Formats: sequence, C-alpha cells, structure tokens
Amino acid sequence: MSFKKAIPQPEVVHEKGFNFKLDILCPKVDLVVGGKTLLDNAVLKLVKGKKYGLVGRNGIGKTCLINGISRSEIEKFPEGIHILQVEQEVVGDEKTVLDHILDCDVERKDLLHELECFQTADETDMSTEEKANRTLRLSAISERLDLIDHTEAEPKAIEILIGIGFGMDELHKKSN
Repeated sequence: MSFKKAIPQPEVVHEKGFNFKLDILCPKVDLVVGGKTLLDNAVLKLVKGKKYGLVGRNGIGKTCLINGISRSEIEKFPEGIHILQVEQEVVGDEKTVLDHILDCDVERKDLLHELECFQTADETDMSTEEKANRTLRLSAISERLDLIDHTEAEPKAIEILIGIGFGMDELHKKSN
C-alpha cells in the first residue's frame, strides 16, 4: 500500500524565487485516482497574474487536481512555485480566524517569538560575549522583520479576510 504525501500546511514564503514571475504550461497532464482516469493528456496552463477557479459537480476531480499540484505530482509542473492550499473543512480550536491567517507567516511568527524571548530574558548573569551576541541577534531579528514588512501582516490579513466575505466582527471570534 502506498501513502500519499500530506498536503503542505499553508505558509507564507517571502522570497518566492524566479518561478513566481512565470506562466505555467504543463502539456500532457494525466490524473488517475483509484484506477479512474480523471484527466488524460490534458493541458494545464496558468497565466501569471490571472485568478482561476475550478467549477464542476462533486466527484469530478477538482480537489484531486489541486492536491496533485500541491503534492508536486503533476509532471512538468515547475518546482519552487509558492502554493497555498487551505482545507475545505477544519476542526475548530481556540484561535481566531485572523490568528490562523497570521500563523501562516511562520517566519514572522518565529521572529516575533524570539524577539519577545530576548526582551524578557534576564541579562544579569550574561557574560560580555553573550551580551554582544544577544545584541547582534536582536539587530538581525529587527532587520529581517523590517525586510519582510512585518507590521503590514495584520492589515493585509484583514484585507484578505474581508475580501472573501468575513465581517470585521468575525475576525476576532474563535474558530471553535
């Protein structure tokens, strides 16, 4: 029995690379699920800057195609493409919708956590070298946070959520 790779968790990528600026053309796409051929010798073409939606009746293979792309299973689909896929249904938890979106920026979240740890750390027992290293790391964290424009993450997330139909009152409700 073979197991499919898990669908990657949504994660913001700040340096998207060169492929982010290209159209995608995959000739001869085959998609077979459970022995049933869903696509046979199809052409997948995605033009940079365009938005696409998959429309069709249930069970026709829309999710299978998206999963295949996310798992890098589509032949000739370029590597290094930044793909975000969110499950249709998720188990509720104590996080707000806004927090779920902000948590996708793992680098930002980790840097802010590290910065908070540095700010609450006790320096009294640190050597001069440890203090110097700490200062260098704090500087590096601040520079990287500025480079990824971390202060704009929440306003951008709010704009996205409102754009897909969430009301301002729903952004801070817990998702359980």
